[in-house]
Amino acid sequence: MTREKREPLAGAEVDPRVHARLNAYLREPTLARFLATRAAMIESRRFDPKSTVLPDVFRLLAKGLWHQTLAITRAAMGNWILNPGIHFVTSQGLRELGQEARAENEYELGRALLGGLRQTGDGSAERPYLVLRAADEYDILSSLGLRCRAHQVAFRGGVALDALACDDGRDVWFDVTAAAVPDPVRLARPHARFDAVA
Repeated sequence: MTREKREPLAGAEVDPRVHARLNAYLREPTLARFLATRAAMIESRRFDPKSTVLPDVFRLLAKGLWHQTLAITRAAMGNWILNPGIHFVTSQGLRELGQEARAENEYELGRALLGGLRQTGDGSAERPYLVLRAADEYDILSSLGLRCRAHQVAFRGGVALDALACDDGRDVWFDVTAAAVPDPVRLARPHARFDAVA
């Protein structure tokens, strides 16, 4: 097996402010630190909520093309670093290449980010989870053991919401304002908007 060069997957493409706040969150995984990291990502020039890199990643992963999978995740990391799923996929690719320590680090990073996302709300219409992209929604659902069977979009009081109807009969709500209307000033204080949700 060819040994891959050991370099940080995030590399130089990650906004230094996002990287610093993410490290602070990982040292002390509080809601306040997660929200600060999220705000830095929203304000970053590298943030593109419409990016759809994961379908390509999953296709390569399904074919066992581990090096190509990791090349795409590495290139996308500046924009996707706060998505748990990309770290889980990266972990799988690294594990397949025999890089267990790095694989475990990526897996734990994904778990920490998932924990941060789940701290942002409870999935109700009154306290939706705060997400940066649709992939975050499915990472949360997966962690809850749920599958989406229908999707609805709503705008309430300037807040963009997704409601995912799940196979167990419940609706899980997500605040997707960051993806729908990227406005760093307005999005920096997300919990102030919960009162606007009817």
